[in-house]
Amino acid sequence: MDEPATFSLEALRAEHGDCLLLHHGEDLVLIDGGPAGVYDAALKPRLEELMAQRPVPLFIRLVMVSHIDDDHVVGLMDMFADAVDRQENHLGPPNWLASELWLNAFGALTGASPTGAGTGAHAAAIDALDAVAPGKESRAVTAGVKSGITLHQDAITLGVDRNASFHGGLVQRGAPVGALNIVPGLTLTVLAPAATELDRLRTTWNEWEATHTRPDATAAANLDRSIFNLSSIVVLARSGQRTMLLTGDARSDHVLEGLRAAELLADAGPPLTLDLVKLPHHGSIRNVDQGFFARIRARHYVISANGRDGNPEDETLQLLCDSRLQDTDPWTLWLTYGGEPGDGKPDFHERLKAFFDARSATQTLDVRFAKPGERHLITL
Repeated sequence: MDEPATFSLEALRAEHGDCLLLHHGEDLVLIDGGPAGVYDAALKPRLEELMAQRPVPLFIRLVMVSHIDDDHVVGLMDMFADAVDRQENHLGPPNWLASELWLNAFGALTGASPTGAGTGAHAAAIDALDAVAPGKESRAVTAGVKSGITLHQDAITLGVDRNASFHGGLVQRGAPVGALNIVPGLTLTVLAPAATELDRLRTTWNEWEATHTRPDATAAANLDRSIFNLSSIVVLARSGQRTMLLTGDARSDHVLEGLRAAELLADAGPPLTLDLVKLPHHGSIRNVDQGFFARIRARHYVISANGRDGNPEDETLQLLCDSRLQDTDPWTLWLTYGGEPGDGKPDFHERLKAFFDARSATQTLDVRFAKPGERHLITL
C-alpha cells in the first residue's frame, strides 16, 4: 500500500494577520498573506526556500483569500504585484505559478461588479470612507477593499483563474458542490460564508452607501469592518482521515452552522473531533464562545496573532483550556508570537506567561511558540 501523502500546515509569523501554507505531498495551498510587510519578511523568503527545493516555477495549486481585511490580503497583493512587475519588466520567467485564486472581491460581494469597486455610488462611498476614516477600523476596511481590487486585477494580468471552482461566482457554502477535489487525495469543503451572510453584507453596505456618498466622519466611524468578516471563507481540508479546519475571521456560530449543513456535526451527540483547528480572528473572544470549544475538539489549535488588539485574548484561552480540563487526550496550542520578552506587542509575552503559569497549577499544557525568524510546521 502506498504511503499517504504528507499533510501539514505551516503558520508563518504574520504579525496580527494570517499567512498559512497547506502542504499535501508536493501540492501547495496558500491561505492569506498577512498585512503589510509580511510578504517581504516571511512569505517571500519561504517561497524562495521552496523554489530552491523544487522545480521553478513553483506551482501553487490554490491561493485563497479568506476575506478582504488588510491583515489577510495585503501580503498576497504584494506577492502578485511582485510577479506582475517581473513579467512586465521582462525580468525573466515567472518564479511561481498559481492554478486558481479564491477571492470574494468587493465588487462581487456588494453587487457592483465582479472585478472592482464599481462606479458611481459604490466608488463615491469608498472614497468618502477613505477620506474621513477616523480610526484604524475604517482605514482597514478601505485598505482591504483596495488591496482586494488590486489583487484581482493582477490575477487577470498573470492569467490566474479566479473562483474557477465556483464557475466564476462567489466562493460560498454549497456552490457548486460540497467537497471539492483540489488534487487527488485532498478535498476542501467550504463551510462559510453562506448565502445569508453574503446577503447581509450586501444589504449593510448598500444601506450605508446610499446615504454616505460624501465625507461624513461620524457615519464612517459607524461602518463596522465586521461586515466583511461575514464573507470570511471557512474550509475543512481533508486528506484521508486527517482534517484541518481553517476559519479565517468567521464567527464560531457560522462555523458550527456550516459543519451542521455539511452533515459533519449533529445538534446532539458527541463533539466533532478534528486534527487541527485554526482559531478564528486571531483568538478574539468576539468570535468564539463556550459552545464552539464544546462542539469541536482538536489535537492541534493554531492562533496567529502578535498581541495587537489584545489577541489572543485571555478569555479565549480560558475557554479553550477549560474545555480540555478533564481531558486525558493530548492536545497542543501553537502560537506565532509571544514566546520571549519583546516578541510581539509590548507586554504580550508577559501576559501570556502569567496566564499559562497560572493554568499550569491545575492543567498540563503543551504550548509552543514560533521563534523570531521561524515558523510553525504541524504535520498530521
